[in-house]
Amino acid sequence: MEPSLDTWTSIFLLAVAMGLFLFVILMTSGIRKNYPIAFLILAFSLILFQYVLYWTHYDQRYPFLIQFPPVCYYATGPLLYLYFLNLYKHTIPKWFALHFIPSMVLMIPTVILWLKYAGITTMSIPMQPLVNAYWLIVAHMVGYAILILLLIAKHKELTSEFGKVRHKWAKVLITLYMLFILAYVSYYVLVNFSFFNSQWDYMISMMMSISIYTIGYFIMKQPKIFDGELFAHVFLPIKNKDESFEASLLNEFFENLTQYMAKQKPYTDNELRLVHLADQVGYSTHLLSKVINKKSGKNFNSFVNEYRLREAEQLLRSQSDEYIKNIYFDVGFNNKATFYKAFKNKYSCTPSEYKERLADE
Repeated sequence: MEPSLDTWTSIFLLAVAMGLFLFVILMTSGIRKNYPIAFLILAFSLILFQYVLYWTHYDQRYPFLIQFPPVCYYATGPLLYLYFLNLYKHTIPKWFALHFIPSMVLMIPTVILWLKYAGITTMSIPMQPLVNAYWLIVAHMVGYAILILLLIAKHKELTSEFGKVRHKWAKVLITLYMLFILAYVSYYVLVNFSFFNSQWDYMISMMMSISIYTIGYFIMKQPKIFDGELFAHVFLPIKNKDESFEASLLNEFFENLTQYMAKQKPYTDNELRLVHLADQVGYSTHLLSKVINKKSGKNFNSFVNEYRLREAEQLLRSQSDEYIKNIYFDVGFNNKATFYKAFKNKYSCTPSEYKERLADE
């Protein structure tokens, strides 16, 4: 049969392009906790692309991805689980890469296929029973869905506005993933019935596409989600939500931020930037900047330097006179002149003069 595109396959090809676009956007956003979702979207884009090749019979001309969908299926669960661990601020163990062993093992048939078409080997493609074992794929995805549900149940913290937002967001993600699993299972169930045709196949894939790209849409809206600008309207029907909800969230975020600053002292890092601190506290750069501006009335640099100056004051009270020479670097300033200027603006004297005042007290 001559390869050709129809309306459905054209729509799915557009969805593939959208997925690749979302992948690039998320990977270049600078928010590392979104990287697992970026690769999840990439995985489903590649699956959908292979389906398009199959439906249009272009896979006969370009068979390079025929063995690839199981690689992606086995990666979906670990990727989403990794995202949830980041969402709940768990420490990611060094051995987490072991979760991807099934996916990596199933890369072997694809690599052998590529080598065959490159004329490098003539060996037969191995592990075909594993590639075609769709119930193993279902069991694998269901297992990770259960792990994620247990994680959500463990962190069902609804006493704060942030906890409510995060819980609703988690429920959206896992619901979409379970819809995808249901769609995948339904295909292998319905294919055994006489009424099954290509239109059913397309509709199931459409459900998969909608689930995954809805995740992508919400991820791109994540700064608004955690600013309270989206979920406040979608999920949380509270009075005066345009004001009280946002104010409540900002108070919680600022309290978390100030506690982190006091305990961890990230300001002593001379290379600290807005993006670094945002990554450490688990906020987007947009949200962190908004919290600092709204609650402290300062920009990022002024906010951080305030902590550095307080630290310098404490050190001046406890250290020797010789220590004054290097104190600017130890509290996080890169430049001595900048430190002296900021210190004088706050205390109306130089560090040496401040030390002398302490001696006279």
